[in-house]
Amino acid sequence: MGTSTLETLAGAGTQQDKASSVRIVPYSAVNDTQADAFLPYLWKRMQHDDLVDYYFPGQSATGFSQFVRLFSGDGQVALVVTDATSQQWNDTIAGFISWTPSLMGMSNVIIAGFIFFRQFWDHHTTDEAGAMAFNYWFKETGAQVVLGVCPSQHVVALRYNKRIGLKEIGRIPQAHIFKGTACDAVLVAITRDQWAERGH
Repeated sequence: MGTSTLETLAGAGTQQDKASSVRIVPYSAVNDTQADAFLPYLWKRMQHDDLVDYYFPGQSATGFSQFVRLFSGDGQVALVVTDATSQQWNDTIAGFISWTPSLMGMSNVIIAGFIFFRQFWDHHTTDEAGAMAFNYWFKETGAQVVLGVCPSQHVVALRYNKRIGLKEIGRIPQAHIFKGTACDAVLVAITRDQWAERGH
């Protein structure tokens, strides 16, 4: 039996710090009775905020089906939910995180990413959401390493990644797109121990 997006936001299975104004809420479109409205809403919001290229480089007009698959089980997804009381998606959904487990030798590595909608682009909300995401990944998924990919030309995202503790570990030349132009894909990572050293 499915639940609606609003029921999901009400808090089943959430990860939240008592002092936090955001929480991480696992999500699957397969179980959401409102997915037919919610997924197009998220996609349009990503297009409006010019965020599609981060997950689906060069596919702003064509990538919706891949987005639906991501939210329907191809990857693991959780919503970043604010403590807004309006129950309106615009006020409540700050973004989402996603991850794909990948066992590499003896390490449980997840390939992860996050999207924060522009209205929430302030240091407090994005830093708090980032911290909650990493806490979730390391505590709930058993990850030992979180690995991400960022376009080299996205200076704001690279600064944010550095601020929350991710370190550049390499580059793949001309493997990403930023605003329609090919650029390097910057590989960033942090280990569970490095995250703990930062006081989390």
